[in-house]
Amino acid sequence: MLPQPEPKVKRSSEGLVTVFCEFAENVTSCVTLDDVGELFRKEVARHGFTASACRVVVRTRSRAESRVLFRNWPKDWAELSDQKSFGAASFVTTEVHRRMTPFTWLDVREARTFTTGEQAVWDHAQAWGWRNGFVMPVHGPHGYVASVSMGSAERDLDLGPIQRAGLQMIALLAHERCRALADVAPIEIPLNAMSAQELECLRWVAAGKTDWEIGMILSISAATAKFHIDRARAKLGARNRAEAAARLVLSGLL
Repeated sequence: MLPQPEPKVKRSSEGLVTVFCEFAENVTSCVTLDDVGELFRKEVARHGFTASACRVVVRTRSRAESRVLFRNWPKDWAELSDQKSFGAASFVTTEVHRRMTPFTWLDVREARTFTTGEQAVWDHAQAWGWRNGFVMPVHGPHGYVASVSMGSAERDLDLGPIQRAGLQMIALLAHERCRALADVAPIEIPLNAMSAQELECLRWVAAGKTDWEIGMILSISAATAKFHIDRARAKLGARNRAEAAARLVLSGLL
């Protein structure tokens, strides 16, 4: 059984500023992730959302780690999601990595065709009673990705410009407080850990050049180019040169 939404409050732009200021003050007083989640739950309920969550993905030297900072979901839905690994297959996860601005579930549904896995998640959500959701992606340095998402049993939510702006602001505030409380940060790769030649060779790898081509460009042998690329790959903790180039981009060194 989905939780029933609280009465919704339609706010003017002036009222939105007041709510934003109140939420900003209250969220900074939260001392636990549960406190932030509960404060956020109460606020988004006034917009018709009965579920919410904050999740982060942090790329370390060895892998990408996903972590839930708060999750206000019905127990049965949470158990089903975990059992079927909805987080990995969800269209929400895909879109969070693709988009910089907020989006709704229906925005995505109308914009493109779902994969088989995404369609399965959608069908389960619809069967459960979820009809729409609002998601705020957050991107940071060194491959940091986070999302603050909300779910609703209502399809025709009031998501005009003012309401979207309000949800976006409180989602960002909630995320920032969670990030601070959880001390979530990726492992940085210092620039001085890479030699100038290692960086230069790996930058040419990112441009699609072979060892021979890199050698010709830098006036070194192909073997020397490969030596520098292998050392850079090891320092970045990458399994292959393509992953090393990608990590260089995510680390802001390219």
